[in-house]
Amino acid sequence: MGELFELGAGIPPLAIALAFMIPLAIAVYWYGNRRVGNQFGGGLSRGRWGQDDEPLDEAFRAQVRRFQDRGNPGEIADAPAGMVMLRGVLTGADTDLGGAKGRECLWRNRADGRRGAAVAAEIVFFRDASGQAAIEGLERALVIAPPERGGRGLEWVGLYRGDEIEVIGRFEPEPAPEDAASADPSARIYGTLGQDGKLHVRLVHRPPAPTPEATPEAEPATDSPDDTSDDAAADPVDPAATSSTEKRETR
Repeated sequence: MGELFELGAGIPPLAIALAFMIPLAIAVYWYGNRRVGNQFGGGLSRGRWGQDDEPLDEAFRAQVRRFQDRGNPGEIADAPAGMVMLRGVLTGADTDLGGAKGRECLWRNRADGRRGAAVAAEIVFFRDASGQAAIEGLERALVIAPPERGGRGLEWVGLYRGDEIEVIGRFEPEPAPEDAASADPSARIYGTLGQDGKLHVRLVHRPPAPTPEATPEAEPATDSPDDTSDDAAADPVDPAATSSTEKRETR
């Protein structure tokens, strides 16, 4: 035992301190990496509905497959309470994520991102020929859409105003308003989907991005020959510079 004390006395204090600090530093580094991984794709996260970002339950997936096999979406105005498949065009939302006018982004996620990492408008509206419906909790939906090239080699998936989508989910009808008989049926909101946090949304068709309007060409000056003012000697506007337009990439 005395030999052990003599050996310990010969070890420098700095070496003893390092022997304790190095394992502690490794533990802190491991724990920090684990927290970062959980936040940015390595683990489960909690979304708006307070549920872990696990795959949608098998019962709901089976219902989605049955609707897809039938391939017969109903009309919004005739949708009953319960599971439905509807098809319509996204017309707007309570807010948006920016973008070209008339083609604002309403939902977005990385192409390889978890459902819980998506961002979306709180309430989104879509319509068919019969009427309108609302979607709540779009950020929790399983969205099927082609990826889009982003910056720094990233790929994104998005849904935009004007997109035609197919929605499978539980429909909650809205009571008919008192003036339903006199109101325009196509302007009425007949119900809401997604209140239970289970939604399957598929992009059916995306129209091309709108082409920016060309700037009108300046009219030629009509000064009289006797006019010797500085305005008459001004350089003319180049028509090619005012009429050129650049097509935007379809998102």
